[in-house]
Amino acid sequence: MIVRWLGHAAFSINLPGALDGHLCLDPHAPGVLGGRFALPEIQGPFDAVLITHRHEDHCAWRPSLGTDRMIDADGSVGPYDVRFRGVPHDAVDGRQMGWVRMASVDDGAHRVVHAGDLAGFSAADVAWLRGVDVLLVPVGGTYTLDGAGAAAFTRAVEPRWVVPMHGADPAIDLPLAPVSDFLAALGWPVAATPVLDLGSPPPERHVVLLAR
Repeated sequence: MIVRWLGHAAFSINLPGALDGHLCLDPHAPGVLGGRFALPEIQGPFDAVLITHRHEDHCAWRPSLGTDRMIDADGSVGPYDVRFRGVPHDAVDGRQMGWVRMASVDDGAHRVVHAGDLAGFSAADVAWLRGVDVLLVPVGGTYTLDGAGAAAFTRAVEPRWVVPMHGADPAIDLPLAPVSDFLAALGWPVAATPVLDLGSPPPERHVVLLAR
């Protein structure tokens, strides 16, 4: 399984040679959120698009994705078992911004979890994540966990690798904290790489910084 970061909260997961093996997770598009996104358009083709929630910066469909197949319910998608779990979009149990979902993608050898716009978590959420290989975690604060909160979440979950997302970006006009806050709070070793190839990954218990 190969994980690529496409900017903000968007990723691709690819299982080379597998039928329906290329997924796009939480795609954005140029100009969403009132023109505050200057990120380039995501280019497919993908076999399916998986979304954690229906906010513009997480579910922006464009023809360039190469598919109109949207996955937002538990089930089998090609070689993957996909499962969702609701979590709060704020630190007060969803009373301000409602709920979003985490999405788990498992190919039988590795499990990748996209934490969506997670802003609060419980012991039951941590238990649901036990044994996860790759945790894609938001770190920017404002709408999600901030650096310290994401570090506490990561330490509780203990993934083999954690990939920060949804942090400050000069191409995004949102008040988000930099990924460096998360790195300082967590204190794990850092591996920078263009893609995360789970066939030859970095050592375990590393933060993986992916290039856009």
